[in-house]
Amino acid sequence: MEVRDNYVKKGFLSYPGYSREIVDILTDGRIKNAIPEERLRDIERVIITGNGDSYAASLATREFNSRMFRNKDYYALRCIDVARHFVFPTERPEKTLVLVISVSGGGSRVTEAMARARKKGCTSLAITGNPDSRMAKEAEFVLKIEQPKSNEPFTISMQTRNYFTALLTTTFFGAYAGLLFGNITGEEIDELKEEVVKYVEAVCSAEILSLIDDKTEQMANSWKDYLGFDLCGGGSDFATAYFGAAKFFELCGSLNCLNDSEDWCHIDYFQTKRDQLGTIAVAMKNCASFSRTMETVASMVKSGRNVLVISDASQEEFYAGAEVITLPSAKHECLNPLMNFIPLFMLANYIAIKRNYPYFGGMGDENPLFSQEGGINTIKSSEIVYVE
Repeated sequence: MEVRDNYVKKGFLSYPGYSREIVDILTDGRIKNAIPEERLRDIERVIITGNGDSYAASLATREFNSRMFRNKDYYALRCIDVARHFVFPTERPEKTLVLVISVSGGGSRVTEAMARARKKGCTSLAITGNPDSRMAKEAEFVLKIEQPKSNEPFTISMQTRNYFTALLTTTFFGAYAGLLFGNITGEEIDELKEEVVKYVEAVCSAEILSLIDDKTEQMANSWKDYLGFDLCGGGSDFATAYFGAAKFFELCGSLNCLNDSEDWCHIDYFQTKRDQLGTIAVAMKNCASFSRTMETVASMVKSGRNVLVISDASQEEFYAGAEVITLPSAKHECLNPLMNFIPLFMLANYIAIKRNYPYFGGMGDENPLFSQEGGINTIKSSEIVYVE
């Protein structure tokens, strides 16, 4: 019998305590000290961006933060668009708040986006784990992503803590703004913090993680040989699908597609060799796109695909033939992305194990893709320019 590797499940068991530490760190005072209250009250539009997991965090928090900045324009844009293509307003540019998320703060494009915002006269805030990074140094204000130090041995599941912490930091920054604008009360923020911990405790219980672990390990036995994987969702569920696709690339080097649950039926629906694809839908009941994603799941099954649904709804609520991993429900839609990526991460990890594929294709010198040497990966070495 194959020896199973459960280090990912063990890593997620530590999330309840970790979430409590993060919530305790994210006080109104910490956020208030990052940017003056009078500057934030004067904002009329927000542009939030990032790359990779940080872009996923901007998508995951977009709907909640749009409600917190109600009656303000709120854009979640690609970093290359903020850096090169977005046309900034010229009248009273200080009323435009540009948020750039990057845990490391070392990438060329996030640095360029922040520098362009500053040169345009916008109010700029870096959300980063490294206040001394070159991106942060271009920002007018910095909100530090705090990650409590851990004595636990590193596991790959800890890599998701950057995303998790960026989600919480961005969400509670939005909640603080909502408090200033009268769109949420202090009591509701306190309740939201408690809901964060309760939701993480519910999903990261030994019972639920064992169920996810069993299901994803079982599915990986048949899914490991598929040509590729197709992920979709709507709203914050799309953000989870986006993050999941990124983890499939990183963990098992697979060919992946990504779309929202509406456009999927216009485009991805027509893929060939459908029986050789793993198709995954994220469909949480409190997401506004839930009914559409349910219809999309039925189309997936009817077209001869191998379908997995990540949801807080039961198997019986979806079209027969779809496999469903049912998670505990979150009280608020904005909390779903904190946890509903876990089955995607665990499935991709098991597929990697069964393919004997190392993380990132190998993290040593033998893998040129993981190295900045030779100019292959230009994330940090890309030329920084200013576009008027």
